[in-house]
Amino acid sequence: MKIEEIYIKVLKEVYLCDHCLGRLFGQLLSGLDNEERGKIIRYYLAFLIDSGEKIDINLANFYGINFRNVKIEIPQPPKCFICENFFDEKIDELVKHVIEKLSKFEFESFLIGSIIPRRILSVEEKVWEKVNLEWVEPIKAEVNRELGKLVEKFTKKRFELKNPDITILVDLENDRISLQVRSLYIFGKYKKLVRGIPQTKWLCSKCRGKGCIACKGTGKLYATSVQEEIEKPLLKATGAKKSSLHSSGREDIDARCLDWRTFIIELVKPMKRKIDLKKLQREINKSKKVKVSAMKIIKEGKFFIRKLKTEKLDKSYLAEVKFEKSIEKKKLKELKKLTLEPIVQKTPLRVLHRRADKFRKRLIKKISWKLLGRKNLQLKIRAESGLYIKELITGDEGRTKPNVAEILENKVKKIILDVVKIHGRIKI
Repeated sequence: MKIEEIYIKVLKEVYLCDHCLGRLFGQLLSGLDNEERGKIIRYYLAFLIDSGEKIDINLANFYGINFRNVKIEIPQPPKCFICENFFDEKIDELVKHVIEKLSKFEFESFLIGSIIPRRILSVEEKVWEKVNLEWVEPIKAEVNRELGKLVEKFTKKRFELKNPDITILVDLENDRISLQVRSLYIFGKYKKLVRGIPQTKWLCSKCRGKGCIACKGTGKLYATSVQEEIEKPLLKATGAKKSSLHSSGREDIDARCLDWRTFIIELVKPMKRKIDLKKLQREINKSKKVKVSAMKIIKEGKFFIRKLKTEKLDKSYLAEVKFEKSIEKKKLKELKKLTLEPIVQKTPLRVLHRRADKFRKRLIKKISWKLLGRKNLQLKIRAESGLYIKELITGDEGRTKPNVAEILENKVKKIILDVVKIHGRIKI
């Protein structure tokens, strides 16, 4: 079927606006938008009629065109059969509402999408039955493009397909506009200077953060955490709803981390993205519990979070261990055996309630010791990432083998543990 025959067939019974008419041939020619294509087609048909050709077309499609040689009565057109006059009457008002929503947020890039009413998709398919489908462009594609062009024009922000600051969803079916604001990701390094605080916010297990008698209304098991010490100034500066802390491993609640541990803090739904990180870093460092350094905003946040989680860096620990009875000095040399074969650990009893019970094998790279008293020993241990150090020392009721307590034939009463070195670097 020739192109001319197609659009005569389409327009025989229905009225289409320029956008919807042009979209039937949206894959033909470049440098034109669909509205321009529609006008070209409409005027071409008008030329044919004005030259004397007899064409059976719904005359409303020629409303506004002045014929010179033929006298025909042109009725006022009804709403466009496909878009219901969306492009001519509704899109500008819709964009105003979009911009009003966006005005609350600071952003540089956006992506826009739409949900098209089912009735419109249905009539579009009916029209497609009469045309060559190789040439058509779906209405959804044009709606998204035209909305994007107008939002870009009025906000002076750029349309971006990959990692936009804000994704806009225009639901034409339910007359709703929703925004998905990309999290702001900040890379940095921290030291934990005190014992007794977790790395991340620890909600009360009984009320799940709502506040109850058990947690004295706080909703938390611990008053603060590394995450909260870092997030306070950042949430205030960005207007973000909440944060998530992602790091390269974690230290126990009762352990300090005296070397820099890399982290990414994710600020969820930030209203502001332009922040003075140097100033905020100084503010965080007023804390006596946590220090941070090297903070910077990164764009590929999710990618680097995966990298943080998968990188395996050796750690060096300093442990002060108190034993039940006096330490036999001659047995200390046997601790070197720990470096000769992999340590086999079952998931520790203390975390078994929240982690799968499985075996893991890890290496001890170095171990040295220093007697601090009859029953007290200082151990310095360099181990592969993922080794449970406390269980290496205590044996965890036989779930870690070999172990320090077993070699020294001496039960452990107390451990004071610090992370003193994180070996290697994670490049971001």
